[in-house]
Amino acid sequence: MRERGFTITELMIVVAIMGVLTAVATPSLSRWLTSIRMASATRDIASTLQLARVKAITQNTGIRINFDTTAHTYQMQQRNAADLTTWNNVDKAQKLPVGIRFVSVTDNPVTFQSGRGSILPGRNSTITLQNTQGKTNAVVVAQTGRILVHKN
Repeated sequence: MRERGFTITELMIVVAIMGVLTAVATPSLSRWLTSIRMASATRDIASTLQLARVKAITQNTGIRINFDTTAHTYQMQQRNAADLTTWNNVDKAQKLPVGIRFVSVTDNPVTFQSGRGSILPGRNSTITLQNTQGKTNAVVVAQTGRILVHKN
């Protein structure tokens, strides 16, 4: 009479098939994860810039985002009301995800004027990010303060 169950040979074949599928799926999973990190970083920067613009309008004070392209961090700062030449950190510095870096930041720091939420006259600011696959995204801040995301 035969017992119910799987033989050791059947189990080894299933484990081998799972190993092959894992080996095939890992590279595409890695590329997918890199794309997700890039989209997340781009969205976070655009959201931080939008928040800075809203704060500049609602609090009637200058707000800026200072980008450190060497450390790959960015931080929101508020103009000191008592001394208009100094800036106070609003929050802690935000670090870009692993594998994402700043390629360039034009007109750094990006400063939103009090009350209007626009940036300094005659300037647009572009923050360009790059991932380990060489793909880039850009966040553009128009002179009016409008924030646009360009995905490549």
